[in-house]
Amino acid sequence: PGAKVTVTGDLQTETRDGSGKATVSDLRNAYALYLQNPERLVALLRDYVGVLAETMHVADAKAPERSRIVPVLKSQRWVDELRRARGGQTADAAPEVLTEPFNSELAIVYAEDQASSMRFLTTRDDVGDRARLRNLALGNLNRLLLKIQMRPGADGVSLITADGVYDASLLLADALWSSGQIEVEGDIVAAAPAKGPLLVTGSRNRAGIARLRALAAELAAGPYGLTPALFVWRGGKFVVFDGK
Repeated sequence: PGAKVTVTGDLQTETRDGSGKATVSDLRNAYALYLQNPERLVALLRDYVGVLAETMHVADAKAPERSRIVPVLKSQRWVDELRRARGGQTADAAPEVLTEPFNSELAIVYAEDQASSMRFLTTRDDVGDRARLRNLALGNLNRLLLKIQMRPGADGVSLITADGVYDASLLLADALWSSGQIEVEGDIVAAAPAKGPLLVTGSRNRAGIARLRALAAELAAGPYGLTPALFVWRGGKFVVFDGK
């Protein structure tokens, strides 16, 4: 009841509770879903307010449950916009989201997996040794994603799915990509255009690359979009694919 909501940018809000703790919300996905189904406006608002209330309630806890900390891939643009919305505020007034770079297009954002939502962690949260945070989060993710499936599609483009929420985070699972189980023409080229399945083909498959680019561009422009960029697995990591 004592919360104050402030618009900080296009589809960006800050909600501050009575004690002064702040939570930043990005409403681009909500708006995209509304555009697809305007008649669901009230239901969408109820869902987002419910998640926000749960997030602020959990934020009152002393520390996140470390066994539930997971890595989430977000676009670097998303991280940059959060930082711009934060402006020149101090860490006490508006702590930064706990993040680290993955490559030039994507960033790893750490979150606490909850029953009906996820809470993005901030620099204020006690997560233990941050040097070990990535390994901790990946271990938790491997435990949560019990069933990973790969389904072949047209033009040699395959879909890799897990639970529908953390699929994009599979890009962080080095063992999956170095195991030799994913057989393609050339190097592995992957796209994580949105929340949902990863798309994979081979660097020597011209038809597959063309289809992958088209699908990535389309999905990245929709709800829960991440990036239309393609990534190639080389040297034990994913880097932006330049077409070669």
